[in-house]
Amino acid sequence: MTDCVEIALTSDTSGQHWSCCAWDVRTGTQLMTYRNGGTPGPNTLHTINNQVIVCGNLTKPLLTAWPINRQEPSNVKYMLPAVPGAVAVSPDGNYCLVAHVHSFNVYNLLTGANMASVSQHYGKVAVLRFTDDGSHFISAAHDCRIIVWNLARTVQQKDSNRMLYELADFTLPVSDVVVGKGGMKAILAAVSLDRSCKLYELSTGRLLLNVVFPVALAVVAMNALETELFVGDKKGSIYTCNLQSVPRSKEIHLQQDLLNRSVFKGHKKAITCLSVSMDCETMLSGAEDETVIVWHVKTRQQLKLLPHKGTITNAFFLVAPRAMFDQSLDIPVVYPPFQKVVLTRQEREKISIEMPSTKRSLRTERVDAVVGPVAIGDGEKDRKVRELEQEIEKLKAINQQLFQQTMQAIMNEDR
Repeated sequence: MTDCVEIALTSDTSGQHWSCCAWDVRTGTQLMTYRNGGTPGPNTLHTINNQVIVCGNLTKPLLTAWPINRQEPSNVKYMLPAVPGAVAVSPDGNYCLVAHVHSFNVYNLLTGANMASVSQHYGKVAVLRFTDDGSHFISAAHDCRIIVWNLARTVQQKDSNRMLYELADFTLPVSDVVVGKGGMKAILAAVSLDRSCKLYELSTGRLLLNVVFPVALAVVAMNALETELFVGDKKGSIYTCNLQSVPRSKEIHLQQDLLNRSVFKGHKKAITCLSVSMDCETMLSGAEDETVIVWHVKTRQQLKLLPHKGTITNAFFLVAPRAMFDQSLDIPVVYPPFQKVVLTRQEREKISIEMPSTKRSLRTERVDAVVGPVAIGDGEKDRKVRELEQEIEKLKAINQQLFQQTMQAIMNEDR
């Protein structure tokens, strides 16, 4: 158990002792390990509603799911058409995007339905990202293109409008994409092996800023306030850019001597993961040198080093779920296996979604909402219920009297 607000969730390519692990970033201790799920691939580790952890396998066409408070995975096998190259889960936990080679599928998690299969990229899809409201998503591939999609149009398979636009300003493969807050009014930042980091207005696709670095770029992250941009390169350095200073032009070329003033040095090989905490004070970085480092952003000093056994494939901050440390809770993985065939339009119209519900009575929930989840006897609970029901009847009578008096006043005015 930890009193940390945020914890770190990481994975590497070894898979010797666990598939992924939750860490206390203050002490560097392991809080929970998730085993027997294979080796997670890059950009495939996610949580669903703080209840379930899912990850795509690095070598097998398989998706694995764990209850967040259990070390062993669910018995359900989520088979995929091919080895997943990237995975994304919508913020509401209803849809899952899985990329394989140059295409990706859209699955409904509650039914397992294969809602759509999209093949618009010509290279391997490496990154999938949802907007924070879940209405749109972004795909980036090795064909040097970024495409913005409308989720509803994609699920409905309306080819004319599901792809909003594409960004083809890069000359080498896009390595990472990050989307800010605000739905379609957010900022989109992308980095590429062509040494450029570009910022776009997501609603229109308009280029806001192009920052050219002297080295190839691997990953990008923004803080919650969107005031600082963090970029990791292929040599193990992390650079920070202040987004509050107004640039003189849309394209800026940075020299190495200028970058050395705001660089995080600690990794020996290419950076693979970056994540910034909610308070913007701490940053998490993973690299090919088999280490995850916790940084203090203002001083650029290392706070903790989390050793691993292989190249880091996923590393990000996560608000500590309370259910993770309660072994008495039974958290079922309610998601059925994925269907192999894409649904037709007629089948999509007939689809039904069964929402999981708890087995608690309304009377119990009403008492818990008022008196809190404390342990009280049956007699005390019944007394509280009777008092609440009497209070509700009094309020109904008062409401009825007010309605009658109002109607009488209106009728008298008409006369």
